[in-house]
Amino acid sequence: MSRLVTILTLTLLNLTTVAQGQLTLEEAIRQSLENNFAIKIARNDQRITDNNHQPGNAGMLPVLDLEAGRNFTRQNIDLDIQGPDGIFSVGADWAKSDRLDAAAQLNWTIFDGLGMFMTLERLESMKRWGELNTQQQVQNTVAQVINAFYQVMLEKERLRVLEENLEISLQRQLFAENRYQVGKGSKVDYLAAQVDYNSDRTGLIVQQQRIDHAKVDLNVVLGRNVDTPFEIVSQVDIDTTLQYTVLEQSVNEANPELLKAMQDQNIAYYQYREEKANRYPRIGLGVAYNYSEAENEAGQLRASVFDGVTYGLTARWNIFDGNNTNRRIQNARVEQETTLLALNELKLLVKSDLRKAYIRYKNSIQVVALERENLEVAKENEAIAIERFRLGASDFLVLREAQRNLVDANGRFLDAMFSTKLAETELLRLSGKLVPIGTEQ
Repeated sequence: MSRLVTILTLTLLNLTTVAQGQLTLEEAIRQSLENNFAIKIARNDQRITDNNHQPGNAGMLPVLDLEAGRNFTRQNIDLDIQGPDGIFSVGADWAKSDRLDAAAQLNWTIFDGLGMFMTLERLESMKRWGELNTQQQVQNTVAQVINAFYQVMLEKERLRVLEENLEISLQRQLFAENRYQVGKGSKVDYLAAQVDYNSDRTGLIVQQQRIDHAKVDLNVVLGRNVDTPFEIVSQVDIDTTLQYTVLEQSVNEANPELLKAMQDQNIAYYQYREEKANRYPRIGLGVAYNYSEAENEAGQLRASVFDGVTYGLTARWNIFDGNNTNRRIQNARVEQETTLLALNELKLLVKSDLRKAYIRYKNSIQVVALERENLEVAKENEAIAIERFRLGASDFLVLREAQRNLVDANGRFLDAMFSTKLAETELLRLSGKLVPIGTEQ
């Protein structure tokens, strides 16, 4: 019955695998670039900074206003008017008057101390900041996808190891049961084998739960339903050729977070120049066309029509505003110094992260080689222990210890592989090489 349960369990797992969709790492990355919510938010923010980068938003283009209105009035009129022949009276009850006004006015600031040009440069830096923010979010998300993808793979490999171990425990249980039934073994050995077998089955259930949790995490990063079934198709390919000097140079040139900090410094500089521009006079050009038409039922002026053009230059120069301009200039200078300090601090932190990730990367490669050797030794030791147990040359304790050693060796080897892949992914993320520039769009 125990063997039948195991066979049915493995068969159902295989059938489930066939029924579920196959997911490669490349496909997972593609889906994340399309569906991940954090990337979508970053792209929307970038669209805003793109839209804001306009000459009109910097005050460089003229402003044209059109205005029109028509008013109706009813009023009682009683007038005494001095004429050549004396005074005569004009009156009307509830007299109606109708007035139409229309105007077009154009205003254009042609000089503001070059402040508009500094504003346009600041908007350009903010646009670039938005692009870099999207790149950073893409790099971070792809790193999360890779880590979550290989986490699922790691847990699946651990499940495979536990399944192989469960098969050995089942064989040991059957062997101990047969020996007990024919009178060649003790019931203690049989019961111990049964306990170990059930314990391994429990470990298998717990491991399946870890796989399900890892799949949920991956689905979340991919921006899709957490219950979406899938099976991963890939293997762990580790790049052992990464060089620290090359990565360090790439960090300075392509790390989106550092480049964003540089744009923050540019933005602060242009804000400082904008504030300084307020010390200069502002000169504007104005042109206006006005049209007015009126009709009155009563009164001395029964109808009138006016239209004409007004144009000229205006100049304004603030001499003193309570030192507010100086205060804003000083604050902008302090903000500029702050962004420089933040940039230098970030450079140090990123370089620190790069150094630690590279140390972890190199050490993990060495650990992988050592654990691979240990794994081969543990496999051979288990094979010998199984054969000696079948021949009756050793007891179940030796076999169980060999099983545990093999499971532990497999676990350490898988952890070393996963740690190396995480370190490699982190190095590529920090250096801006995880996703080629342009792919994030």
